[in-house]
Amino acid sequence: MSSATLQDAITALTNLMIYPVTILLVIGMAYALYAAGNMLVESFQRKSKPHPIDNLNEPDDALQRYQGIREWKRQMDLDAGASYWQLHDRTEAQLKKRINRVRTWVKLGPTLGLIGTLIPLGAALSSLANNNFKRLAESGTHSIGATVMGLAIGALCMIVVTHYERWYALDLAEVRHAIEKEENKQS
Repeated sequence: MSSATLQDAITALTNLMIYPVTILLVIGMAYALYAAGNMLVESFQRKSKPHPIDNLNEPDDALQRYQGIREWKRQMDLDAGASYWQLHDRTEAQLKKRINRVRTWVKLGPTLGLIGTLIPLGAALSSLANNNFKRLAESGTHSIGATVMGLAIGALCMIVVTHYERWYALDLAEVRHAIEKEENKQS
């Protein structure tokens, strides 16, 4: 197999990749906007001053607006016989799972943007060599657009992850303090 044949095969395969990469960038942007919207809604729900959990089995309505407390309550409903510490750990795992879904796009968005930048760059360089400036401009526009979308996805998701981590750490701290208070009452 000649070097030119391999080069042509690589070019054909990478050119085929532009469609799934572009589709994933659109999906990623939709997800990033969805996650940012959820974060904004949750930030409005968290405007009130936090107060301690008085009843671990039935946190008051003001606290149940917080995702971490809602997840705690959901875990209690799933397994009422589990210990408080076990429920705490399960709640933490579920909250981390929610954060990790968004965190995936923090890295995937810019990676897809880079791939979406480099694929049309080959065609752009070829167009430049052939003095086809119209094709060069089209390829360059797509390259820049993919870069911008990938970086925007990563930036939006990073903002969401940062807020979620802080909020859920506070929620888990409230649950932990309530558990310790409950244990002190019993001893």
